Amino acid sequence: MTVESKGTDVGDCCSAPTRVLVEFEYLTVDGETCDRCGDTREAVRSAVADARAALPSALAALEFVERELTADRLAESNRVLVNGRPAEEWLGGVSVMSDCPSCSDLVGESVCCREIEVDGVRTEAVGRDVVFDAIMAAAGLGAAERVGSDDASAARSVREDSEEGSARSARSCCAPAVAEITLVTGPGCG
Repeated sequence: MTVESKGTDVGDCCSAPTRVLVEFEYLTVDGETCDRCGDTREAVRSAVADARAALPSALAALEFVERELTADRLAESNRVLVNGRPAEEWLGGVSVMSDCPSCSDLVGESVCCREIEVDGVRTEAVGRDVVFDAIMAAAGLGAAERVGSDDASAARSVREDSEEGSARSARSCCAPAVAEITLVTGPGCG
């Protein structure tokens, strides 16, 4: 008697973590940046740190890049891209250009700089919550609840929910293959 064993193919359901790339672009002149970009830089750094704490590495691989721009690229300044898309767009918002006295001081002439509007609220700096929520959306978690005054607790909650969902998915999708056994017998054996 011969025993033949075949594994069941589980396909690509156990894919690699989602890659989330956060890029912050901001004006610099002689090592200085405008007030808007400075505020946005702090907000982006905070959002990225919180998202790294909240997202299990099995779910998302988070990368962060800061890019300094010169005055000839001012229209791109004060912009946060999440997977190539402006953070505010992940949340249904838009960007607009407005007079920026701080940029004007840096470049020596009157210029405009980006600001955003999300949920009817216009802000000169891109806020931490906007960036955090855009990261969560890019990671496939939709518009995640905003981390408020208790950042550590809320981040833990997002992480625990994500890990539970990943574990549930792993159990249903990435469980060990069920072996199929075929008994092969010689001629005349019933």
